[in-house]
Amino acid sequence: MAEKRGHLEKLTYDFPTDAKLEVMIKDKWYRVTSREFRSFDSKRRYSRPERQPGIGQTDIDEIEYITVEYDGPLYMYGTNKEVYKTFNQKMVNSPYFEAMMQQSQSNKFYD
Repeated sequence: MAEKRGHLEKLTYDFPTDAKLEVMIKDKWYRVTSREFRSFDSKRRYSRPERQPGIGQTDIDEIEYITVEYDGPLYMYGTNKEVYKTFNQKMVNSPYFEAMMQQSQSNKFYD
């Protein structure tokens, strides 16, 4: 169904999407989705467990996490177009996305 809305290209993910993804906003780390992570213009990091816990293991709380500061490419939201980083702590939206957001907000139904 995404192709009916104009989302035709497969997005590139240059980081492990199964990790805990975080972006920094005003000196605090916030958890985000993969789509937001690749398009957020700020410091970014991801964390993964050192090892995956097995079934029935009781030492889950003792598993160490490896945190990696991510310095990969920055993309416009919903596209594979790379943009320059300015570290303004905002999402980099494409003109198409901005137009779709305005259209969807103007088409809301009211009771």
